Amino acid sequence: MRLEMERMIAMIDEIYDRQYRSARHELNGAIGSGLQRFGKSFKDVFEVLVGIEYQAPWTAPSRRAGCN
Repeated sequence: MRLEMERMIAMIDEIYDRQYRSARHELNGAIGSGLQRFGKSFKDVFEVLVGIEYQAPWTAPSRRAGCN
């Protein structure tokens, strides 16, 4: 009886461990995906701001017609 009880406890522990590892793997994937999306969004915003900074009206070439 005692041996059967120990085996049952070991089996329950193995099932719990398998489910824990699976859930942990999913959580790590979700965190990684979220950080990747945040990084991409931050990069896009930064590129837009840099574009605005370096395309200021006073740095753009003049579009006036020249008279020769």
